Amino acid sequence: MVEVTKTQQETVLPEYQEKFLKDLFETAKTVVGEGQAIPKYEDYVAALTPEQLKAIEIGAQGIGAYQPMLEEGAKTLASGVTTLGEGADLTRIGAGEVGGATGRYDPSSYKEFMDPYQEEVISKLQDDLERQRQIQANQLAGQAAGRGAFGGSREIVAQTELGRGTSELGAKLGAQLRSAGFKQAQLQAQKAFEDQQKRKLGAGQLFGQLGQGMGKLGVGIGGLGMQQAALGEAAQGLMGKDINMLLGLGGLQQQQNQAILSGGLQSFLAGQQQPFTEVGFLSDIFRGVPSTSSTITSVSKPDPSLVSQIGGLATGIYGLSQAGGNLNPFSFLSPR
Repeated sequence: MVEVTKTQQETVLPEYQEKFLKDLFETAKTVVGEGQAIPKYEDYVAALTPEQLKAIEIGAQGIGAYQPMLEEGAKTLASGVTTLGEGADLTRIGAGEVGGATGRYDPSSYKEFMDPYQEEVISKLQDDLERQRQIQANQLAGQAAGRGAFGGSREIVAQTELGRGTSELGAKLGAQLRSAGFKQAQLQAQKAFEDQQKRKLGAGQLFGQLGQGMGKLGVGIGGLGMQQAALGEAAQGLMGKDINMLLGLGGLQQQQNQAILSGGLQSFLAGQQQPFTEVGFLSDIFRGVPSTSSTITSVSKPDPSLVSQIGGLATGIYGLSQAGGNLNPFSFLSPR
């Protein structure tokens, strides 16, 4: 039967090390049991600075601030376009007047300048001639009567010649008066036509100049409208620069405030970690100290079991039987 031996070794620390280790465990349990306080990270985020808040306020108020200037500029520009159109109308009128100044003279237009009393003058002249003829005719008759030849051929011839001369003179004077009236009317008509053409030409030039002036005025007004709109855009741009300046200054302050808060958070987290660091430091010290422990060895043997006892008894009986010469080892059990 094989005998089994069990050996057990136990390391025993010195008393001071054992006490140090127990105190370290107690400290570690206390630290772990209390746990770490979780910081409110929102308390460590830097708030917006007054400059940044001012920039936001200005930006919010400035949204669409350019709109009134833009609308006024649009109205002014529309007024300029209207004025430009009016100038174009005046220029077209002037062009029409200038075109009319190139028309041909109408010879029949003299009729408007004929003296309406011309025929009355001619008729009065003929009446005067006829009266003179009657006077001369009476004189001829008186002379003929004084000679005793009243109603004679000589008187008839004289009367006939007087009548013919008077008629011819009346016709001649009438023709001269009519011709003079016609020529005068033609001259007046031509002068009136020329004057009219000059007036049309002058009016055309004047309308053209007015049109050009109105056009320039319209362009100028339109430019003012564009400048008004540009002023709104410029005001918006300057406001944007102010906002960027405020954001830049506020951003620097916020960065500084955030650095201070972040430093405070790091200090807080370092304070929370400090107990664990100290426990680890003490643990490192313990691991670095040389051990002066002793080892105790104990040996234990197992008690014989019933089976092993029976086995040993059987072995002994078998030996006796071999020694006694086929002696029945169980004869003591047989009845006598």
